[in-house]
Amino acid sequence: MTRAEINNVVGRRGTRDYDEPMNGRVIKIYGLYYLVQYGAGRVNCVLRGKLRTSPGVGAFSDPVAVGDLVEFELHGGDSGTIHEVLPRRGVFSRKEKGRNKREDIIASNVDQITVIQSFRRPGLNLRFVDRLSVRGASGGIPVVLVINKADLADQDTVDYVEEYYANAPIDVIMVSALTGVNMEHLHEVFNDRTSLLVGYSGVGKSSILNRLYPGLDLRVAEVSESTGKGKHTTTNVEMVYCQGDTSIIDTPGLREFGLMDIEPHLAGNYFYEFRELGKSCRFNPCTHDHEPGCEVKRLIEEGYIHEDRYDSYINILTDIRDSRERKYQ
Repeated sequence: MTRAEINNVVGRRGTRDYDEPMNGRVIKIYGLYYLVQYGAGRVNCVLRGKLRTSPGVGAFSDPVAVGDLVEFELHGGDSGTIHEVLPRRGVFSRKEKGRNKREDIIASNVDQITVIQSFRRPGLNLRFVDRLSVRGASGGIPVVLVINKADLADQDTVDYVEEYYANAPIDVIMVSALTGVNMEHLHEVFNDRTSLLVGYSGVGKSSILNRLYPGLDLRVAEVSESTGKGKHTTTNVEMVYCQGDTSIIDTPGLREFGLMDIEPHLAGNYFYEFRELGKSCRFNPCTHDHEPGCEVKRLIEEGYIHEDRYDSYINILTDIRDSRERKYQ
């Protein structure tokens, strides 16, 4: 079954054997409990037994994800039972390594993936951004790159980032949670959307959100003097802000994820500019690796595509191939 078919199975409404259903949104998951936000507030819910055994649910590590719209029954105001997961869109997920592993849905109903990086402490990791971009593109979710600590940036690094993504349609916003540079613009980017925040600890996710939404008062991570890396202040995926049509989902600890479900010959389609430029390659499909007459490789030689960006693509392509070889050994 395809992901869409499974989601429709999970979200399909059947004949109800309960009264007065309510609609809400899952904002946090811990163990067997799901925190649901609805019109009157928030309530801890458990899953109805049939939901865990519904056809297609076994394909997921958990039948419910943060961001899910659900139909639930309220019990006295302090607890509830989730009966239905409504059809999803904008699913951000990952698959475990190995054969026949289940899909781990990180969040659903996502409008955009916002990757938070920082210029210093910790420094940039654009290859991580590229991997997230591939995952986002494969799910039809746009990616925005936000680079914090612009007050600590040197011009050479700024120039490098601009050259790296010069011909890639990825929005790059350089901000400073400390000084407020470009924070108003970032507020507009978040407004009326559900944004999935991904970034290493210490890049300033909490500082950015506290600056944008002062009432949150999120705890800020400390940065280790010895490693220059941050320590996570939260451990669960959580919708940390939800007002009106604006929602922010934080994903602490999301450092690595596999792309083994992507076919190697299609990887270039998810690398933004490669998809369009690849239409002029001699062979179709073209992996932009060993094939003669490759337009992408020609443009790298001419400097139109940054060499480091191409190296990042080859790194991803190699990982995908290696994963598939291990799977079928």
